Amino acid sequence: MRFSKLFSIAFAAVILSACAHPYSVSPNADKLGPPIQGQQINASVAYIITPEQSSLVVTTPGGGGDKVTYQPYRDIETGFYRVLSNVFTKVTRLKSTTDTDTMAKNNISMIITPTIKTDSSSPSALTWPPTKFTTELTCKVTDKNGQLIFETKVSGNGAAEFDEFKKDFNLTGRRASEDVLLKLQRSLMEAPELKSHIVR
Repeated sequence: MRFSKLFSIAFAAVILSACAHPYSVSPNADKLGPPIQGQQINASVAYIITPEQSSLVVTTPGGGGDKVTYQPYRDIETGFYRVLSNVFTKVTRLKSTTDTDTMAKNNISMIITPTIKTDSSSPSALTWPPTKFTTELTCKVTDKNGQLIFETKVSGNGAAEFDEFKKDFNLTGRRASEDVLLKLQRSLMEAPELKSHIVR
């Protein structure tokens, strides 16, 4: 009887210590400022984030044996759009490459397809928010016929300790998103392949 009670308590402790907490990696748009004014690439581009990607739920480790769950594509999209708008003069969202009417209507010259990978961790045994977060963003840029023009992969990192994130549990994820998006902006702005592929 005593063994059963101890087993039940231990089992409950394991379950409680493996909670998956809702989390967000949405960046602060105010941190995603444009590069030098007047330096935009004069092109009409589109990006593709599918409904399946928007609804994708990812789970990664937090502290205390817990986990965090979030939707990286949905959370990052607003900041992703902001960065693309900083780089290019016109940005349109597509749901797929078969949306030829929208491409023709907006005179799309390049299509940008992002892939997001994330991870998190924390050595803390007392708090669940991760103290470290990494976001890897790969972007393929193709023409409207699917031919590859440019590809870039950038990694963003976010870190915070308890005194910082106790009022913002999402802090490390947000910092990683801001870091990766600003690195993406720099990579796109500096790519000669994109500047040379402008439909005049």
